Amino acid sequence: MSIKTGSEWRKWDLHVHTKDTNKNDQFKSKDFDAFCIDFFKKAIQNNISAIGITDYFCIENYKKIKKYVSKIDEKIDFTDNEKEFIKNIFLLPNVELRMLPTTGKKRLINIHCLFNPQYIESLDNDFFTSIEHSTGSGKKYKMNRQGMIELGKDLEPSLDEGEAYKRGINSFVVTVSDLQKLLDENRKFRENTIVVVSNSNNDGASGLQKHYDMFENEKGSLDGVRKAIYSLSDLIFSSNKKDINYFLGKKINEEEVLKQCGSLKACIHGCDAHTEDKLFVPDKKRYCWIKADTTFEGLKQIIFEPESRVCIQENKPLSSIHNLEQVSLSFDESTKWGDDKFCFSGVKYEIVFSPNLTCIIGGRGSGKSTLLNLIAEKIGKQENNFFNTLSDNNPSQFIKFTPDIVGNIEFLAQNTIEKFATDSSTFTDAIYTRIDKMSGNNLITLEKEVVDGLSSFEEQIDLQNFRCILHNELIDLKKQFKMYDSIIKTFTDKKYIDTKSELDMLQKNKSVIETSRSRYEKLYREVNALKKNNQLIKDVKNDYDTYHNELYRDIKSIFEKYQNKNYEKDKKISKDLEDTMEEKRKSIESYLKDKGLSDDNIQDAQLASKNIDNVRATIKDKIKKLTEIKYKMRTFDTNHIDELKNNFDEAIEKELSKINIIFKDIADRNSLEVKLIEVKYEFDKEVFDKIFQKLEDRLNIRNEISSFRRTLIIYISEVNLDSVLEIKNGKKFVEKIDFRPTQAYSAIKEIFSIDANFQIYKLLIQKEFRNIKDNKVLKVYYDNKSLDNSSFGQKCTAAIVILLSLGNNPIIIDEPEAHLDSSLIANYLVELIKQKKKQRQIIFATHNANFVLNADAELIIKLENNDGSTSIKSFTIEDIDNRDDLLKLEGGKEAFKKRERKYNLSNG
Repeated sequence: MSIKTGSEWRKWDLHVHTKDTNKNDQFKSKDFDAFCIDFFKKAIQNNISAIGITDYFCIENYKKIKKYVSKIDEKIDFTDNEKEFIKNIFLLPNVELRMLPTTGKKRLINIHCLFNPQYIESLDNDFFTSIEHSTGSGKKYKMNRQGMIELGKDLEPSLDEGEAYKRGINSFVVTVSDLQKLLDENRKFRENTIVVVSNSNNDGASGLQKHYDMFENEKGSLDGVRKAIYSLSDLIFSSNKKDINYFLGKKINEEEVLKQCGSLKACIHGCDAHTEDKLFVPDKKRYCWIKADTTFEGLKQIIFEPESRVCIQENKPLSSIHNLEQVSLSFDESTKWGDDKFCFSGVKYEIVFSPNLTCIIGGRGSGKSTLLNLIAEKIGKQENNFFNTLSDNNPSQFIKFTPDIVGNIEFLAQNTIEKFATDSSTFTDAIYTRIDKMSGNNLITLEKEVVDGLSSFEEQIDLQNFRCILHNELIDLKKQFKMYDSIIKTFTDKKYIDTKSELDMLQKNKSVIETSRSRYEKLYREVNALKKNNQLIKDVKNDYDTYHNELYRDIKSIFEKYQNKNYEKDKKISKDLEDTMEEKRKSIESYLKDKGLSDDNIQDAQLASKNIDNVRATIKDKIKKLTEIKYKMRTFDTNHIDELKNNFDEAIEKELSKINIIFKDIADRNSLEVKLIEVKYEFDKEVFDKIFQKLEDRLNIRNEISSFRRTLIIYISEVNLDSVLEIKNGKKFVEKIDFRPTQAYSAIKEIFSIDANFQIYKLLIQKEFRNIKDNKVLKVYYDNKSLDNSSFGQKCTAAIVILLSLGNNPIIIDEPEAHLDSSLIANYLVELIKQKKKQRQIIFATHNANFVLNADAELIIKLENNDGSTSIKSFTIEDIDNRDDLLKLEGGKEAFKKRERKYNLSNG
């Protein structure tokens, strides 16, 4: 048996008849060898790993099949690969019995005994001669060939031996009590037998009560005979969904099924072939998939794990998507751990993991934690300097993964559970990452939309600053204009006024040309930039690319058209205007000198005359810009951003409701071990310090207030942030702060005397109140108390439940039991693991048998330190050769007993 990845899903067909079957033999093959060729070809074609060779009251055909396989190397009808496949098929005998009473269809009950192939030498004594058929006359017949012949001849004396045997087969019946007695009294028989009853209405237990349907009448009780049949059976032959759900306790509660049937039962299915064309082709392709080694002990595991070990469907059950399949270690012989030999040095280790649950066991110093931390080192999640005494400072170079890249392996070292339990920020970040993945990264997308929307607040803050600058500039310009205007008005001579008017008109005309030139050159530069910053797309893939190229050519054509335009006409007009203006200035200057004005006065008058129109135009332009800014500030609203934030809030609440339902179900089903875990989305409004730091940066006041900064912060924080948003201006804000004769208070009064500074403060508050990226909080509650206020054990419980419950990426945990109560592990956590290992790969290093056995580990890897070197062996729960290794685990014997007791089972 190759362990590979441990217990694996394989097709089992446990109900297959062969040629020469004792009843209803419809096979057309000319002889048994010819049948075997067809039999095994079809088994290979359908990839069947285990076959129950079925016959009525005997195992002779099983022996014939086994004999054929023993000589398979001599057969010429199979390739070498096919012969190897056949040798690896697990064959076991299935003895089909007919049991009283009859069904509503007047048919005897079909009941099957699947036997351990290693036990068949004892069957004649323990089984075939131990069950007897009694007639009305009181004569008894043993369930062996001779007994069947005797029964047939007594019923019809004229029959020859072969015919009598067939007649005896058709007439022989067993009783529930006889089979139950044999199971109760012969322990060896019990340990090597799996009893399976058919549940069909025709010849199965469900047909016993014609007018009673247990699947509809949930409150009724089974009749005594059927209850006895179900109780002695280990498994049910049925692929009916109702049957499967009923016997797993999903149709009615588990307690009722235990009461009615003795234990929960797995349903299995087979083709029940009586013709070649039906071989290994069950009805509706309902193949029986069993997750176990192909051994009798492997098959017995579905008795202990009836839900997780068997599945009836067409295709192989899916395993987790992201798997670390294998780790290869190849450290040099010289590698040291401090002064000692490194436990993995000098030997090439190839360690394979199950896609479901792998448990790594071993004593202290065996290398369990070392192996997991080597994996963590390789994926860059080794945080605690685990290998700081290793002689090689780059151990990851000696580690190889298969596949090379595995998506987002999560590693929880022995102290990590404690870290998550005590650091709420780290813990909630981990939760957010998981629920975002569950949402298909929708949360991150919505969050980014909100964050992008926050840029509008920065634009408003920039507008406040610009408004303040413009306002100050406008005050200065108006003063300048007033001065120029005052100078000019001192000159009232008509000649001066006329000349000045002419000069003003010339200046105005020149300004028109200059404005046009400036506007044209700006557009020209922009077109040129468009041409330079873009290029033709050579590999055109769609219409967007086609239109891009057309637009680029048009832009280039336009640029080239205007690249060499002649502007001489307008240049000459501008030059003529400037020359005429210069003549007028000289005329004014001459006029002023004739009036006896000094050179300084003349210069002032000339400057005023020259610049007053520019100042007037600049004032007009700034007033226009200021009006535009005021409009943008007046019309600014947060509706769009608030809508985006609401979308995010709704999405995260929706995702949290999904996981909180999971946690509620956990608490409801395990109220003694786990209290209600709940994750709530909250928003942290304790953001004053963040806002004040940004305000300092915006107003550039940090150095000015450094000597009294802490006091100033205390004063400002007296007005809570929500109240600040209700205040209209800086003056009103300062009035909300109690007066103190301090430097800090004077600074506040000075800072907020400029209303723009106060408006910037408000904008920073509004922005931070919507900054979900930095201020969202996913708060964990345990038993309706914040995790921050819970005990350490409760924190660890909540942490490990959440970390295991969320996500489908591989998770590796080093001794998770370290922080947990043993009853929590035994009674709840193992059930959680059994559910989660279907969707994600779980790897534990543990010494707790409950994780291994009751979480039903698919693969067990035992590490053992021998003289400083670690040896590794892998096996499964069903591998009885390594059973002692499991019994030696902490709580090993009790874990095995619990596994058997769980479904009211007594056999192991």
